[in-house]
Amino acid sequence: MKNTYSVQELMESLNYSTLDELLKDQRRDFTKLFGFNPETPIELELKFQSMSEMIDAYNELKFNTKFNALYNLHHHAYKDFTLVVSGQETLFDYLGSNEPNLLTLSRITGVDFDVYFEQSYTGTQFTGKVVNGELLARQCLVEVNDVIPALTLGLLNQIGKTTEEFDLLLTRIIPFKSNTIL
Repeated sequence: MKNTYSVQELMESLNYSTLDELLKDQRRDFTKLFGFNPETPIELELKFQSMSEMIDAYNELKFNTKFNALYNLHHHAYKDFTLVVSGQETLFDYLGSNEPNLLTLSRITGVDFDVYFEQSYTGTQFTGKVVNGELLARQCLVEVNDVIPALTLGLLNQIGKTTEEFDLLLTRIIPFKSNTIL
């Protein structure tokens, strides 16, 4: 079984005293190694149980001025009953304590939905279920490669900004060793 770490435990193992230092250093290493800054804002997929629920959520996000100012929105190209939402810098911005957010959407419309996020370049995944405006059954799995840890750690800033935000999203860091091909 793999060892997993919280963000706080990761900071301690890498000898960082603050999360800001870790995020800044890892982002710098990512940019140095790969030569670019990845795009923000990030995108989430919202999966609904029916077309009518998806339409209710779409209309609220599209035509309510509070939501429209925060989010860009389109239908998923090939997944049924799925909307793609963008416009925020971090995963926590979509699901956290500042309202309106996607939890507010669920409370207003009475619609429940699944949330899915897969980070570009790293494969970091978040899954959760929004029920009656509450985020349930959530987990964020961050796999860190031992050869190029900056690939994943350099994009942690797309998940949250504080250790509390990472903890609320149930973020787990999973180190793994690469296999050599030769």
